[in-house]
Amino acid sequence: MYSFLLPTNVEIFQSPDFLKLEGPFGTLIKKTGGQEFKMITVSEGRRLFSLTNNSTSLSKLFQIAYGLSFGFRHRLTLTGIGFRAIMRNQLAEGIPTKNYIAKRIIDSKEPGEAFLTLKIGFSHEMIYKSSFPINITTSRLEGRTKGTLISIKSNSLEALNQATAEIQKFRAPDVYKGKGIYLEQEVIKLKKGKRQG
Repeated sequence: MYSFLLPTNVEIFQSPDFLKLEGPFGTLIKKTGGQEFKMITVSEGRRLFSLTNNSTSLSKLFQIAYGLSFGFRHRLTLTGIGFRAIMRNQLAEGIPTKNYIAKRIIDSKEPGEAFLTLKIGFSHEMIYKSSFPINITTSRLEGRTKGTLISIKSNSLEALNQATAEIQKFRAPDVYKGKGIYLEQEVIKLKKGKRQG
């Protein structure tokens, strides 16, 4: 039988069709789809077993439990002259609405929403509003590695990966100039440009 050790700060409640998991980073309800699970208390803690020997569903449950217990985080760095990111609660006046994303957000005008504003080498600022349950913060980097660091946190790894990919789409790393939005610790080997002969 497949099993995993449940984090100590995550509670799990079972019903015939659902599993409800609660932890410091939120609550999640998951359909069991007819699969059966059993929790047994052992010397090292509580262990959740899959009675149907389905390792994939148990692996997803472990990922959910880990996210609710500790959360997941990605960090992005903006590399380029004048590149920066700012979190704003309201959109600044004068942002061009010809950009579809900016227009959609400006028209929504919902109170209390936060937007990630990116200045990444275009004539206008790019604006990102996530539809996923994530928390975004920004900070300035000083010293030799000047720039902006974007920290994205979520209790869902899937939502985190999707939001990270959407932000990177605004300015993917350039393999010739080295500019762009990088995942922290990401190393991109720069290519040599064609020489004029």
